Amino acid sequence: MHTDTYIQNLIKDQSFFEIHQETVLGIEMEVFKNRPRSLVDFIELSASHGDQPYLIYEDRVISFEQHFHLVKRIAYLLVHSYGIKPGDRVAIYAANAPEWIIFFWATVGIGAIACGLNGWWKGEEAINAINYADPKLVVVDSKRYERIKDDLNYQTYNFEISDLSELESELEEFIRVDEDDCACLLYTSGTTGTPKGVMTSHRSMIANSTLQMLQGAAVSQYATKQGIDWFVNNPMSLLTSPLFHVSGLSAGAVTSLFAGSTTILYKGRFNSKKVLDLIIQYKVTSWGGAVPTALKRVLDSADQLTLDLSSMLVIGGGGAPMPVELIDRTKKIFSSSRYSFGYGYGLTESGAITLVNWGEELEKNPSSPGQPMPTISVQLRDENNNLIKEDQKEGEIYVRSPSVMLGYFNNSKASSDSLTNDRWLKTGDWGYRQGQIYFISSRRTDLILRGAENVYPQEIELILDLHPGVIESGVIGVPHDDLGEEVMAIVVTNNKKNITQNDLAQWVSSKLADFKVPSKWKLINENLPRNASGKLMKHVLIDASKNTMVEEDD
Repeated sequence: MHTDTYIQNLIKDQSFFEIHQETVLGIEMEVFKNRPRSLVDFIELSASHGDQPYLIYEDRVISFEQHFHLVKRIAYLLVHSYGIKPGDRVAIYAANAPEWIIFFWATVGIGAIACGLNGWWKGEEAINAINYADPKLVVVDSKRYERIKDDLNYQTYNFEISDLSELESELEEFIRVDEDDCACLLYTSGTTGTPKGVMTSHRSMIANSTLQMLQGAAVSQYATKQGIDWFVNNPMSLLTSPLFHVSGLSAGAVTSLFAGSTTILYKGRFNSKKVLDLIIQYKVTSWGGAVPTALKRVLDSADQLTLDLSSMLVIGGGGAPMPVELIDRTKKIFSSSRYSFGYGYGLTESGAITLVNWGEELEKNPSSPGQPMPTISVQLRDENNNLIKEDQKEGEIYVRSPSVMLGYFNNSKASSDSLTNDRWLKTGDWGYRQGQIYFISSRRTDLILRGAENVYPQEIELILDLHPGVIESGVIGVPHDDLGEEVMAIVVTNNKKNITQNDLAQWVSSKLADFKVPSKWKLINENLPRNASGKLMKHVLIDASKNTMVEEDD
């Protein structure tokens, strides 16, 4: 049972949040009893919000009613022009834009699967993911189409050279599939370096949205009791997270449609001054994409200005530990959020929201991402898979809930490695418990948390090792004041090749997204440290490299 009294009372008093036991994929677990059974319900219910804005993007405003009809028109296009059927994949490879969201809803509205490709991927990475998903259609913007057009063997639809408003025919009736059918694939790189499509069900996204709304209702009641005027401004969310992230799509655009709130869709590279301008212009009330790196940049900019930021009621984030100093600064600069600021822990495979900390508990334990939300079970297990019951003992974090992924698309081995037979998700993250709250003691062994992006070293090592002048390489994360961590490569080179770090940076940049290109380098002639089985001992690399870092050339 969740310890927060506001959450307890909402579950007890509000039928929408009532919880009971059901069988989910053969396993008994807690679920929301009166939930919608399909994302189609989200679409159909949204029409009742009429002329209220759903999406604001630059100078475009799309109401809920306009969005509803655009979704029906695109759904008709998908079915009748491209032959898309339930279970078919539609890949979306584009920057944040209203069309990204419209195509997502049209795809799930006909029982097909939306594949949200990382918009930062370069051509080779995107093509690999597209080929693996084998979609019936690839939806693109012009910039990303240029990256892949020479190697693309699938039908494409470039929404930037099309006018959706010219479409007239609308799908008469949406198609409902089982709630445990896959709704979307969101990609996450495994330790093999190959992007894996996380199969997220309708049930998962509905559960996540319901949890977001439960959390929001509890936070609003608590803050109101503390004297914050929660209703002085209309609900207005700022979405800065990419739509190909679970935080941008499921926690952002999907929940906003269900809740009937307006979303300001951020365009372009993250700029802290632009974020502040949008908050003031639209009297933004919530910003859920406040990962530590982004939040720090916004606070640094706000410190230099005299601004009225009182509209901001809720700021939340995750993706990396939240320093106490950052929490304190946020509550000071965004004073209306001082009782509602929170952050948590979750991952794409767990369906986003898993642990959350806010309010009085955050005051007492600011270094903890909190306790499991209702319907979510968390365990700690040791290296021998034994359950850890005592406090303060570290173990791997296991999660089971209606939100946990179905598995990895077309990858049964990776799925069985990550999911137990009774549907516990092995997160690969380590932590410990103190009473009801959890602490993350270490992330996945090799994972580098660079800003809001996950970087897996082996993917970079595989590229580096293909260079003719490289004998072997090791990639690690090193501390960075702004990003949290940055990528460092230790490379054993062939002396005869006269390889420079600039040569290697360009080599990696030609194959991988820019955020994966190492910003620190160490070129050496001796072998990298390995154990008896030949595995690279990265902790030795980290210890040995502390005082010998080479800055990347400007």
